[in-house]
Amino acid sequence: MNNILRKLIKEYQENQDLLYGIQKLSNEIRANSKKVIALLRRENIKESEKTFKNIEDRFQLINEVVEQHKDLLNQNFYKEAVEEYIEAITFYNFLTKSKKKTSKFIKVEPKEFISGICDFTGELVRRAITIASPKNLKELISYQRTVENIVQELTKVGFQGKLRQKYDETERNLRKLENIIYDIKLKK
Repeated sequence: MNNILRKLIKEYQENQDLLYGIQKLSNEIRANSKKVIALLRRENIKESEKTFKNIEDRFQLINEVVEQHKDLLNQNFYKEAVEEYIEAITFYNFLTKSKKKTSKFIKVEPKEFISGICDFTGELVRRAITIASPKNLKELISYQRTVENIVQELTKVGFQGKLRQKYDETERNLRKLENIIYDIKLKK
C-alpha cells in the first residue's frame, strides 16, 4: 500500500509542478498582452511587435508541455491569458490595418476568442476618448462602425454567464462611442 501511495503522491506532485509552470507562463502572457495594449495606446507599434514575439515564445513553451497533458488547457489562468492575447492582437490588427493571425500552436476556444473581441471594443473607447476632436471625427466614426458590426454579430447568439456580461459591456462601449461622436458634432 505504501508503494502505491508513494507512486500516486509522486504523480500528483509532477502534475502540480506542470500546473504551476503553465500558470507562471500564462501569467507572463497575460502581463505581456496588457503591455502590448498599453504600447498600442501610445502608438508604439515596434515595441508591441517585439512583445508579441515574447508572448508567442511563452505559448510555444506551454504547447510543448501540454502535448501529453491537454487537460491543462482548461485551466482558467490559461483561458484568461488567451483572452488577453486575443484582445491585444485584435487591437494591433485594427490599428495597423494588418492581418496578424494567432499562431497555430496557440489553442483558442470560441469563448475566449469572443471575450477577447468584446474586450477590444473597450480599447476602442479608450482610444476614442484620447483622440476625440472634430479633426478625428472620421476615425471615430470608423470605431463606432466597427463596434456596431461586432454588436450586430453578437446579437445572433443568446449568451449566458461571462459572455453575457461581455456582450452587455460591448453594447455599453457602442453607446459611449455614439456619445463621443454626438458631443463632437454638437460642438462643431
